[in-house]
Amino acid sequence: MKKYIIPLLLICPLTLFADQWKILGVRPMGMGGAFVAMAQGPIAQYWNPAGLAQSTNNPSGFELPVSAGIEMTGGIMKNASEIGDLADKFSAIKTAQTNGTALNADQVAAFAKTVSLLADMNKPGKGALIETAAGANFKFSKVAVSVNNYTTIGLNPYIDTLNIGLGAATGVSGVSFSGGNMGTPGTSAQQAAASTIGTAINAIGFVNIETLICGTSGCLASQISGLDTASELANVIVNQAVTSGLSDQQILEAANTMSQYASQAAPIIANAASGNPYTNNQSDLSLAGGSFTEIAFGYGKYFQFLPGLSIGGNLKAVQGKIGAANFKFMDESDTKDFYKDFLDNAETSWKPAADIGFLWQVKEKYPNLPFNPRVGLVIRNINSPKFDAPSGDYKLERQARIGFALSPANFWHLALDMDLTKNKTSVDGFDSKVLAMGTEINIVNRKAFNIPLRAGLSKNMAEKDSKTAFSLGTGLNLLYMHFDVSAQMSSDKTEIEGTKYPNKLNIAAGFGILF
Repeated sequence: MKKYIIPLLLICPLTLFADQWKILGVRPMGMGGAFVAMAQGPIAQYWNPAGLAQSTNNPSGFELPVSAGIEMTGGIMKNASEIGDLADKFSAIKTAQTNGTALNADQVAAFAKTVSLLADMNKPGKGALIETAAGANFKFSKVAVSVNNYTTIGLNPYIDTLNIGLGAATGVSGVSFSGGNMGTPGTSAQQAAASTIGTAINAIGFVNIETLICGTSGCLASQISGLDTASELANVIVNQAVTSGLSDQQILEAANTMSQYASQAAPIIANAASGNPYTNNQSDLSLAGGSFTEIAFGYGKYFQFLPGLSIGGNLKAVQGKIGAANFKFMDESDTKDFYKDFLDNAETSWKPAADIGFLWQVKEKYPNLPFNPRVGLVIRNINSPKFDAPSGDYKLERQARIGFALSPANFWHLALDMDLTKNKTSVDGFDSKVLAMGTEINIVNRKAFNIPLRAGLSKNMAEKDSKTAFSLGTGLNLLYMHFDVSAQMSSDKTEIEGTKYPNKLNIAAGFGILF
């Protein structure tokens, strides 16, 4: 066995990165995305073309799968939710900067917290993946023909933490504390808040905050005579909060928030002190995507040198459409132009590609083994075709995945898949290397009528913070017709305005006629 399998495994490390593995088909999604060693029916051509050679439990016919999903990566949805909670306060900050008015304690705390959260969003792996897959798959005996499309769009945020100054600019008066009161606040709670804010200002750097607010060191003294210490600025901020109608409790909460984020905000504000005003902010959202349409011809065949071993392959003509665009959301409001730019800049080209698969039904070699064990290996896009892109070429790297399957009974199947390649995605810095497992139980298990139940789980082993995703699926098999649905959802959720949303969600539906 080793002399056959080890050379195959050695092929896999030739490529370290590839596009993320797509889950095509309702049955595989319901089983967590594990199907390489199951590989039955028309979609066997995608999952493992060696499965086309099987003569039992391997129907011919056609399948029409469609799926869509979204994944928020790197905890970005949590960042966005927290920033969204501060949106009203940040709007007030912009108004104060435009009109030349003062900030209160709540707004200053919101600014410190927001710049920390914004900087965190620039870390590698933060973004969103939107994926779709659909097609028509036909199988006749050991031959398969298919037309499938796989589309991925990656959203990558860039947050400009340099141009966040609160000073004046063309058409902008800049934040001003003129007329403010730097006397000791009136209540003990307000005094405690002022002390906390003063400590936070010192942690960030009084001169850096002063420069951020009005452009130069010493400029606050021109707004309020004698204002040149952190404690005096803290008094002004607290007294402004009282004037704005904030309660003592709200002022204390704002002071604690500023203290919590002071150390994180300090290096950002120090860097930003030499930048331009917030109104000149260059933050943007970049969109990078690829849509690949494969026209594939597949065939599988048994080989006698190892009983139970089948080998299959696909020859493909692939159309790749690669696009990219940037949206500066601080100074652009029309997202339609953003999407139009993406479509207008896209490059389309055709390239040949090939897949190869191996499937070993171990029981053919060792008939006494229970549960009909199978081992599968598939390598997609072995030639790594290059497609035209708006800037240079886009290389569709090869992918390799291994799978194992057991059937404890003719109505019960277990499967496990694992990516052998570490696959990059359209989100910069976010990689994918999935371990997936699942099961299928056929409740009635008759050819004329059956209700399958499927469940599975998967985990991205390439990302240490990745959480387990759970899958469920079912269907109705009536005579030759098959209707199926499935869904996959991550275990980690983010609460937005009182409602919890999963960070990853995929859904799939399909119809087929199999005989």
